[in-house]
Amino acid sequence: MLRYVIRRLLLIIPTMFFVALITFSLAHLAPGNPFDKNPNRPMPQETIDRISRFYGVDQPIPVQFITYLGNILHGDLGISFTRRTPVVDVIGQGIGTTFQLGIGALAFALAFSIPLGIVSALKQNTMIDYLSMLVATIGTTIPGFVLAIFLIYIFGVNLHLLPFVGWGSWQHMVMPMFVLGLGAGGFLTRITRASMLEAIRQDYVRTARSKGLQERAVIVGHALKNALIPIATIIGPATAGLITGSFIIESLFNVPGMGRLYVISILARDYPIIMGTTLLYAFLIMIANLTVDIVYGVLDPRIKVA
Repeated sequence: MLRYVIRRLLLIIPTMFFVALITFSLAHLAPGNPFDKNPNRPMPQETIDRISRFYGVDQPIPVQFITYLGNILHGDLGISFTRRTPVVDVIGQGIGTTFQLGIGALAFALAFSIPLGIVSALKQNTMIDYLSMLVATIGTTIPGFVLAIFLIYIFGVNLHLLPFVGWGSWQHMVMPMFVLGLGAGGFLTRITRASMLEAIRQDYVRTARSKGLQERAVIVGHALKNALIPIATIIGPATAGLITGSFIIESLFNVPGMGRLYVISILARDYPIIMGTTLLYAFLIMIANLTVDIVYGVLDPRIKVA
């Protein structure tokens, strides 16, 4: 297992290289200059050329990419074009908020999806099952931005129960976490139900019941542990997705996190921030997938490393 983990960690290096290459190429091949984006207050061409030389964007794209890779090896992600501060500092200001939002949304999703999926499987084809699947279907089919607009209008504008702009208190966290976690929770509910239905029909569950074990011990000790394997497959990418996929939600609720920063950086063509956040998101997704593979071995020792 240790060799497997080391090998997977080493594979992160070429993966990050290709992510950087593709992102860098797409960002720089777009027409125009990042310093001439304001049509109302256009800068003189001499000023644009001077700023371009200062940031090195006047160089050929291959030269810029090689220089960028060299800076990364020294822990330098560059200077933000719009904020005039190091990208590491800019990311550090927003990453904490994004992690709070993502982890809170994941906790909410797990808190209702796994119990709801288990109960739905145990009460198959009953009213409880139908209501559980209705909640799961609503969560997976309604787009997050549509639900966010309705919640803002009802609880923020009309009822004035919850703030819908900014971040800081627990009241600010309620609606963004609910919107972000509902979709993942609905999908996890369906996966949990399907996994539990398959597990409770296995021979080892019937054997456990025939031995006279209590139903709770059968479900928790035998069926649930085996049903968690496909659930863990979804939780890993879902965790990375909730942390990295909050672009629209953070923009709608004006949350000062990485998602909103990423959208603003794309509109402003702030190459260093675009590159820094993309590499960070790619790294988080790879670590999440590696964690899932390790959890497989914990949940089921029969799974061998290929």
